[in-house]
Amino acid sequence: MIVKNSKEKENFVTELIKAIKRLNTENIPSREVLKQIIQTFANNINRIWHKHSKIVNITRHSKA
Repeated sequence: MIVKNSKEKENFVTELIKAIKRLNTENIPSREVLKQIIQTFANNINRIWHKHSKIVNITRHSKA
């Protein structure tokens, strides 16, 4: 979970924008290249998410 309006959210969005800008989409000659680009993007999202999020355990005693 990333808390709304937090520094973590701001950093997550900033890093995500940078990851999107780094994607090389100028020349996609084949489906395989497209798959590699998509896989790289998915890996970057996961890495960035785990870096800035925190694990929240929901129990029956958690506040609603």
